[in-house]
Amino acid sequence: MIRFLFVCLFLFPVAASAQTLPALYDVNGVAESDTLNVRTGPSTQFDVINKLAPDAEGLEVVDIDKTGEWGLINVAEQSGWVALRFMRRQNGQPDDGLPRAFTCFGTEPFWSFDVAQDLSATFQEPERETEIGALVVVPSQNRTDRHALFGDGGERIFTTMVGHNQCFDGMSDRTYGLSIDLLVTDEAGVNVYSGCCSVSR
Repeated sequence: MIRFLFVCLFLFPVAASAQTLPALYDVNGVAESDTLNVRTGPSTQFDVINKLAPDAEGLEVVDIDKTGEWGLINVAEQSGWVALRFMRRQNGQPDDGLPRAFTCFGTEPFWSFDVAQDLSATFQEPERETEIGALVVVPSQNRTDRHALFGDGGERIFTTMVGHNQCFDGMSDRTYGLSIDLLVTDEAGVNVYSGCCSVSR
């Protein structure tokens, strides 16, 4: 019965949705002798909590303020705002739908769900790892910020809902741009895992 439902879900059409964040950016246009300030809020009036090197790369922007001039990033164990005029979006990232690759995670128990560029995935939990073939991505029929992912892990079926919204891991002051609810189904029943996702590697 589980296998039958899984196959039926594959038949839903897949469409694109306009979502641009989270995405990876590099510092750009900062002098070699200077740094880029990370602030507690989206303005130069806010305190500086960190500084980025002029060649810093792979910074995950998870939100943009209403002016479009400031981006929210994670540095160390906290989030802060940087001026986007000194940031450049990395090439090869989609401007719609889900990121091409991302990692989701949660605590108590600790687990991770790693999605690769080819949409294969790995679910890792204490003392067990499951490899999953190519996921099928199904966008919401009435919202552009929600996607379902379905995967076959052999003895386990994975049903995943990923949403574009701010998410907090409960262990740090970081902010993430994707949240996840992951249902793992096997002969013993269904377990639900909830957590956050990041495009940063």
